[in-house]
Amino acid sequence: MTSKTTPMNFRVPPDLKQDFEHTCRSLNLPMSAQLIFMIREFVDREALKSRQKSDDYDGPISFYITDI
Repeated sequence: MTSKTTPMNFRVPPDLKQDFEHTCRSLNLPMSAQLIFMIREFVDREALKSRQKSDDYDGPISFYITDI
């Protein structure tokens, strides 16, 4: 089973890349797998924040409104 992927190109300071590469290697973890994990975590966290903001509506809740 294969999953579709798309390439990403971006610049990173050389010392940060070297540290990241060394850390991933010491954990026996592919750099791309760790980057995908961090991107997914960021996206999920921001989506949760967005949902929480939309839940902060201060208007009346419909099931409390009754027609008199």
